Amino acid sequence: MSENSIVLIGAGSTVFTPGLMTDLASCRTFGGWTVHLVDLNGEAAETMARVGRRIAAERGADLRFVPHVDRREALPGARFVTTTIAVGAAAGWRADVEVPARYGIAQTVGDSVGPGGVLRALRHVPELVAIAEDVADLAPEAQLINYSNPLTANVRAITARTGVKAVGLCHGTMHTLSKLTADLAVPAGEVHAVFAGLNHLCWLLDLRRGAEDLYPLLRKTVAERAGGADAPSTREEGVHLPVSADLMNTFGLYAAPGDRHVAEFFGHYLRARDGGPADEKDLPWGLQGGRDATMEYIGEKDDLWELLHAQADGTAPLPQTDNQEAERLVAIAEALVTGRDHVELAVNLPNQGKISNLPPDAVVEVPAVVGAAGITGLGVGALPDGIAAVLTARAQQQEITVQAALTGDRALAVQALVLDPLVNGLEIATNILDDAIEAHGGTMERFA
Repeated sequence: MSENSIVLIGAGSTVFTPGLMTDLASCRTFGGWTVHLVDLNGEAAETMARVGRRIAAERGADLRFVPHVDRREALPGARFVTTTIAVGAAAGWRADVEVPARYGIAQTVGDSVGPGGVLRALRHVPELVAIAEDVADLAPEAQLINYSNPLTANVRAITARTGVKAVGLCHGTMHTLSKLTADLAVPAGEVHAVFAGLNHLCWLLDLRRGAEDLYPLLRKTVAERAGGADAPSTREEGVHLPVSADLMNTFGLYAAPGDRHVAEFFGHYLRARDGGPADEKDLPWGLQGGRDATMEYIGEKDDLWELLHAQADGTAPLPQTDNQEAERLVAIAEALVTGRDHVELAVNLPNQGKISNLPPDAVVEVPAVVGAAGITGLGVGALPDGIAAVLTARAQQQEITVQAALTGDRALAVQALVLDPLVNGLEIATNILDDAIEAHGGTMERFA
């Protein structure tokens, strides 16, 4: 098999895969390459391949799209491997949100932290490590780029258990930066920003235009426009977000990527206004819109597949959406192929001192340079002590989650749940795990 190949495992991803194929077809660096589309659902892989062939034909791109069910058929000699798997698909994500809700725990996303993030890691880590082991066997020089959540736990497991070159990508910080610069009326191209932390709780360390420090303007604008615990429900990012404003007031820095993600790292934002169990239909801090958006997104998956089938058949226009996640992957791959340096705002990879006061083995989100030397994370020094304390506790919880997922140890799985700030005690943690085992079936039965 040609070494000029990209393997996408989890090709049934309804938004990411069409975006990736479109961006590859627009980049002449990949002329003559083969894209192997792997999915356990053979019909999904074949549909995506047909969409890809239409995209290549319309754009005059020399790309081959080959569907697979067995990833080992696709992997030999691959240059890049991308994972976008979702064990349990949309129904599994829905269960990760709905099971904790039975115990008064409302999550706004539930795929990264919170009990939903723990449950998702328990299912995803073993499968992603198995994929990485196949990569090590069949394409040992490949660069693995993971998008599957929970990103931090997944990349930690892959890098801890295999020698594969692996990083995680998430567009959250880029999206936050674009919203903030728009609200500050500063052209995005003129802004330099530095973020660092953990995925979905990544802190803006520096924001400037040339020599001008923009943080004073950000603080002033947030103070003028942000709400509080009684803020109206919102789905839009920006300086108006009350949780991000409250965190900046508490810790001195602005957190990304938006309230629906960062709120899940803390115990109090997703409780009722009187401190009791959350009402999932009436969340404080403007968070109801974030939860509603998540549940709507989960429910839209079937409609997206209907559109993709029509696109594959030629009866609907091809996707024209701007998928910045896929665009970043293509930019990174192009830099690695050509050796031309490319700077990334945020990449998830092992810490190894990049954030000096977080655990060295933790997977952190930091800036990176991509080029002939590979993907190199940049050191940012120490974070403020309070922020480091929050992130260290979360990294240690995720370490226990990874160990539970790798070993199938029920006691560790319960510990991972009970350590989450949204879970109020051992009994609730145990009940959530037992209900999840029933809801997810075979993918969780190891923990029975």
